Amino acid sequence: MVTIENIDEIRPTLQSEFRDIQFLPRTEKIAEAYRWGQQLHGDQKRLSGESYFETHCAWVGGFLDRLVTNEAWTIAGLLHDSVEDSGSSLERLRQKFPGPLGEEVAHIVDGVTKLSNPRDGRSRELETLRKIAMFRDPSIFLVKLADKSHNVMTLEYMPKEKREKKAEEAIRAYGKLAGILNCLTWRRWLEDTAFPYFDPENYQAVKTKIDQDPRLSIEFIRSVMHQLGRIMDQESIDGRVEIIVNGYWQSWQHLRELARIRKASLNSFAAVNDLISFRLIISASDEHACYQLLAAIHRYFGPYLDQSQFEDLIANPRNGYRALHVTAWDEHCGPFEMAITTDEMEGENRWGIVYALNHHKDISQYRPVEILTPTGGARFVPDGSTVLDAVASIQREFLLDKISAVNVNGKLMRLSDQVHPGDVVEVITSGPRMTPTEEWLRYCNLSTARLLRAVLATEALRRSALEGRRLAKELLILRGLLALEDVRALESDKLDNLLEQLSCAGLEDLYSALGGGAVRSSDLAHALDYLGISKEVLGWTTINIAADQQSHRPGVLARLAGIISDQGGNILRSVNDTMPDGGFAVRLVVKSLPPEKIADLRQSYLNSGYVFHTLEIV
Repeated sequence: MVTIENIDEIRPTLQSEFRDIQFLPRTEKIAEAYRWGQQLHGDQKRLSGESYFETHCAWVGGFLDRLVTNEAWTIAGLLHDSVEDSGSSLERLRQKFPGPLGEEVAHIVDGVTKLSNPRDGRSRELETLRKIAMFRDPSIFLVKLADKSHNVMTLEYMPKEKREKKAEEAIRAYGKLAGILNCLTWRRWLEDTAFPYFDPENYQAVKTKIDQDPRLSIEFIRSVMHQLGRIMDQESIDGRVEIIVNGYWQSWQHLRELARIRKASLNSFAAVNDLISFRLIISASDEHACYQLLAAIHRYFGPYLDQSQFEDLIANPRNGYRALHVTAWDEHCGPFEMAITTDEMEGENRWGIVYALNHHKDISQYRPVEILTPTGGARFVPDGSTVLDAVASIQREFLLDKISAVNVNGKLMRLSDQVHPGDVVEVITSGPRMTPTEEWLRYCNLSTARLLRAVLATEALRRSALEGRRLAKELLILRGLLALEDVRALESDKLDNLLEQLSCAGLEDLYSALGGGAVRSSDLAHALDYLGISKEVLGWTTINIAADQQSHRPGVLARLAGIISDQGGNILRSVNDTMPDGGFAVRLVVKSLPPEKIADLRQSYLNSGYVFHTLEIV
């Protein structure tokens, strides 16, 4: 039998999972901790004006108790701020709860408590995070994650600067931690709660575009779900069909990755395949049934499948996440993801370590390594990660091509060296930069590898574009040109027709295609002649001049233009740049310059009293 989830709300608020937490003590020891916490915190208030203990500490304890029914963890959640905020001590905790219970509570609270007296001149927060990092205990990670989650709910009451900083920390550090612990539901909620405060302008634009996407219409969703339900029925596979709508932040990051390798525009989410994921969840814990269903999906969708998007995350799990990912294309709505998994896998896919703990499964894979930035920012990477993984965790792919060197705890380290809990990682971006290579893929984790491939693709496009510009220039010189950008500015229709004829999206795409061999030089030459981008038709002469700082004197550009006028030419376009050394560069497109005057023009420039280190006239 196949059950199809009834969809009335596209993006649930997760109110019941995260906000509607009513604390009810499950044991007498928990009730005792609650009463003691009330006494310790007294009349302490939050920025919202609410009682600190009854709104914050009780929420953390109640949330943890709902997630994992562990008495010590719940008590630690209730008392996680007792040492710092109320003057209590770890020894008092042990005395209050004698025996193994008190020892475990004290251990957890010690791991998440901010230190009153930071050492080594480091900031208080940096010391806190280094201390937590050393413990590597799942209870400490979950208490801290719950603590940060409730703090996100009161971001609106913080001053703007602090609000943005805390929101960024929630996304980049603790959202990442939730991801490594494979608590993907928790991660999406945390990131999307913080996103409006971290980057309100982009949040509103992203939200508006995603909410209007046709793939999130109830009609489309119900139609696909019923199709998938029929496929499962035909294969005699019992289970259910559900959906997961990806978070705004995660979707935005996916779009940025695609845009970086020029597979999407930042103005549209049309290329993002996982805005919605249709979940085909098999009741039996049978991997073979997953592959049987995969074959049926292939037969049904056939040519509408995007084979390049297939991922076997059952054979190769990612942070404990297991499923078969397939992408199909709807001609009216665009790409959508389907994930084939079992009921047991899906439980761990959504709640990771929490599901594993509640089902008495091995949790050894959930041992994230916490590393820190020099300013006290926390980042989390999987166990066994390298310095390269740490760099990627700090600023995702946007830092991978800007590395000059990396210091770990003040010492220069190789990208392949392993990082350890509490390491302070400083990325140096000044000076000569390392060029990303495929060799780096040998010593990075799966998450970094995905980002690195985008960087490598971008780097390959950049190199191809440079080579394409060189090849194009060889052809353009014969036509009185040095850059196709001048054609775009002066004869836009000709440039548009050129791009259309060569099947290129834009000039940069043309240069990359030419440098990479997708467009041959002979093809470009033929298209230029066919469209009249030639010396004979346009009658242009292009002059490229560069000089040092000594020649960059007042009136120099007027003087250079006057020399052209003296020789009978009319300037159509001027492109000027000031160089970092104080010199200048100028490219001039000239019409009506008689061919016999070019030699005189060159000599006039040489006699002008300026010293040029580049003088091209074509």
